[in-house]
Amino acid sequence: MTATLLISRQLEVHDHVLARGWRLDGDTGPADVRFLDDATAGWSYPASFGGERTNTVSDATPVVLQCYFTFGDEGEVVFAVVPAGNLRGSGCAKHDTRERQFPLTGDGRVDLVTLTAMLDELEPRARAHDVHALVECLYFGPCPADRP
Repeated sequence: MTATLLISRQLEVHDHVLARGWRLDGDTGPADVRFLDDATAGWSYPASFGGERTNTVSDATPVVLQCYFTFGDEGEVVFAVVPAGNLRGSGCAKHDTRERQFPLTGDGRVDLVTLTAMLDELEPRARAHDVHALVECLYFGPCPADRP
């Protein structure tokens, strides 16, 4: 795959998510040769939790909606989206943060139609999440509506 295609697909995603109110994370950006290998590189949705900011506590602070390029099970490049919520699951489907990976198109690009549909679903949920409810869900088990 040519460097031009790699840069082009990164910039397509970058422009697409920034136009939706996302921000670039990490120490590198699209078109940087280290971008794909930078574990902190990607994008996050700052409107998660209604834009409420919290202090970060390792393994406890809920994560904001985020997306990035990563590697799939066979070592191929894929695009991933992680919903806002609690890491490592909370026993609650509403707060699930399982990474959702989808392969690149046949020409090596991110399918922006699929990405848009996914973000149309996940962004409103991310904005509506309450950090306090997420922490309670994490420490006290599934939310009341999800209990048997």
